[in-house]
Amino acid sequence: MVGRAFYRPPLRLIYKNNSKEEPSMKTHVINLLPFNNRTEMSRAEYVIKKVLAFILIFFVAGVLGEAVVIGLYTGMGYDPLHGVMPEGQIAGLIPYYGYILFSVIAILYCKLIEKRSMWDIGFTKRGTDYLLGIGVAVAMLVLVLFLCLVTGSVSFLRINRDMSISGLLLWGLAFIIQGSEEEILCRGFLMNTLKKKIPLPAAVFISSTVFVIPHLIMTPILDSGLVYALIGIANLYLISVLFSIIDLWRGNIWVSCGLHAAWNYVLNIILGLTVSGNDAKMDGLFLIEINKLNIINGSEYGFEAGIATTVITIITICVIHYIWKVRSDNNGIQ
Repeated sequence: MVGRAFYRPPLRLIYKNNSKEEPSMKTHVINLLPFNNRTEMSRAEYVIKKVLAFILIFFVAGVLGEAVVIGLYTGMGYDPLHGVMPEGQIAGLIPYYGYILFSVIAILYCKLIEKRSMWDIGFTKRGTDYLLGIGVAVAMLVLVLFLCLVTGSVSFLRINRDMSISGLLLWGLAFIIQGSEEEILCRGFLMNTLKKKIPLPAAVFISSTVFVIPHLIMTPILDSGLVYALIGIANLYLISVLFSIIDLWRGNIWVSCGLHAAWNYVLNIILGLTVSGNDAKMDGLFLIEINKLNIINGSEYGFEAGIATTVITIITICVIHYIWKVRSDNNGIQ
């Protein structure tokens, strides 16, 4: 059903015009430049152009974000250029809030260069789907934690009654910003524009690869050992495919924004466990003890490099795909 509905021919140098004259080298170069809204080009050029635009947005936002963070630290009386940095929650929170620049620049690029609407990016009127994404993330992590508990990989100690309410709220907003930034870039900008020109599976794969690569560079996944690195990379692809499928099913990116933010928040702040190999920002609401490091709980990298996450993510993908297919078939009959 999905394959027929979204089929596109393979990547080839095919142009829509009927001219027998081959495009010049200058035309090929111009086609690849991110700052034009041309669509009359080969599918291969279109993909390269969009990936280059992603890299440009990521780089520009990163440089501006770094400058803003340095400026804020300097204004607070610190000297970040010489290693004098704030400590505690402030040091961790400010960079997360800086991720809003990535979202703003990506949206501006979509609107000003690509002439796309917020609806086309994925921000439809179904904003309540954000809550659905949160629910899916919580359900998944409950099941992952259950598998780890029954296998003895982790133990539940107690509820942390010394939780900082302000910390819970501030980190909640931080993960909303961070999760939305990645979804706007990878799904709202890249996947939703690629699927207009290439087969949907290819659009999902390319956007997922672009999602995975920064995690390989910016997290310690490759230092976790070969087995955990392979499981972690596989899980990154699986979770990215899940984000894509749930977006396509619901017709918006609200749902993956909620899922992404809630996954990181619950794992890092509520459970006090690592996210992508990075230590928890504060003691969790539930104090969890890792009994033994193994492939079930993901060892030092955390749940995201464990097979418990692999199993639950695959099951979730299958369930959502089944629901999507059944509803699509029913709509076809009606």
